[in-house]
Amino acid sequence: MKISKGEESSFVWSVFYSLLKQVIDVLNVAEPSERETDKLNQLEYVFIDDPVTSLDDNHLIQLAVDLAHLIKKNDSGLKFVITTHNPIFYNVLYNEVNKKTCYMLGRQEDGTFELEEKQGDSNKSFSYHLHLKKTIEEAIENNQVQKYHFTLLRNLYEKTASFLGFREWSDLLPDNKQTYYNRIIQFTSHSTLADSSAAEPSPQEKQTVRLLFDHLINNYSFRKEA
Repeated sequence: MKISKGEESSFVWSVFYSLLKQVIDVLNVAEPSERETDKLNQLEYVFIDDPVTSLDDNHLIQLAVDLAHLIKKNDSGLKFVITTHNPIFYNVLYNEVNKKTCYMLGRQEDGTFELEEKQGDSNKSFSYHLHLKKTIEEAIENNQVQKYHFTLLRNLYEKTASFLGFREWSDLLPDNKQTYYNRIIQFTSHSTLADSSAAEPSPQEKQTVRLLFDHLINNYSFRKEA
């Protein structure tokens, strides 16, 4: 019998979820001698690595809600470590669990990795478009704009236009829209990531990224830090 990758993931998760539910029910019995088994007494951590592969958004959200329900139901010393690259899953899980510590794993320039704790409302608003915004912003501030940042900038314009209900992302461009549109298309069409990141952009090209980024932030209601 052949099943899809999504169906396989759903089946595996349903088995794991049932086992996890049983584990929590057993460990929630405060007195070890009264538990139905002693084989779980030494269990300290549950590690879940990105369980949302091949799931659509509806099932992904439901999975996050179900998992959060189990975590909140846990009254023992059992700890959960959950990793994901999916911003929707992270967002829903954090909001459902509430008041738990969450971290972003980031790669440093020297090749090492660092876990950065995310606190407060930053967890509730985290999404891919904000990651794009931060990436472009840091490149501009550090004078490290590369040609692939035109691709990221176009993506940010597209997502903003879609959210605000514009028919075309180019509608968000400043005056002389066609000129800026052609300039972005020049760097984002028919090019590979290697091609677009290898050549150093000119000062004028870097200035274009800054100008279009500032225009988007200043005119379409992105929240600015006080």
